[in-house]
Amino acid sequence: MPDHEKRPPNAEELDHRALSRWDNEGGAGRNGPKESHAHVLPDPDIPNLTDAELIQLRVRVIALENLMIMLLAEGSDLQLTLAREMATYISPRAGFTHHPLTLQAAAHMDSLVDRAVHYRSVDPVMTAAEPTPTKPYKATPVFDEVSLPAGLRREHRTKAGAWGVIRVLEGRLRYQIFDPASQAILEPGCPGLILPEQPHLVEPLGPIRMQIEFYKEFPKF
Repeated sequence: MPDHEKRPPNAEELDHRALSRWDNEGGAGRNGPKESHAHVLPDPDIPNLTDAELIQLRVRVIALENLMIMLLAEGSDLQLTLAREMATYISPRAGFTHHPLTLQAAAHMDSLVDRAVHYRSVDPVMTAAEPTPTKPYKATPVFDEVSLPAGLRREHRTKAGAWGVIRVLEGRLRYQIFDPASQAILEPGCPGLILPEQPHLVEPLGPIRMQIEFYKEFPKF
């Protein structure tokens, strides 16, 4: 039996492990996800999820998000601060690729904390400490599948220093990014983030209503 007990890792060691695990699992790197993960073949013994199972999964995620908001609303200021710090840990570090999925995940974590603060009891001190939400400096008209301009359907980009948020009000929209290459299906409640000068396009998937907001700083959405 050892004559001394192994000490638990401190906060700095835990942070380092979390970041190392993110890099090892194909997170944000200079060239995107690590190549070793890009060629992993699916396990033939694991069946694909059915549409009904995907719907149930979405329902459970929504329920878990609302439970998390409830817990954060009753949590301490330290817990809210730690939640925001964890959002920065999954964001790419200096010199690494700013992958849109990690940026959206970090923004979504911040959004959960903001929503939790909203449900707290009104307190002058807490109200003063709430972050000021970013506001768009302009927005496009609401487009449908017919009025959506041709310029948005082909590759284009925002100007330097301008962030965009694609909000789908009805229907579904394919959002394709060219650098780094990725695409996502946007729908109500699932906005798309556009980074400054990032080449991209959008494609309606049937009848839609959508709008694009523009910000002078990283938006909270």
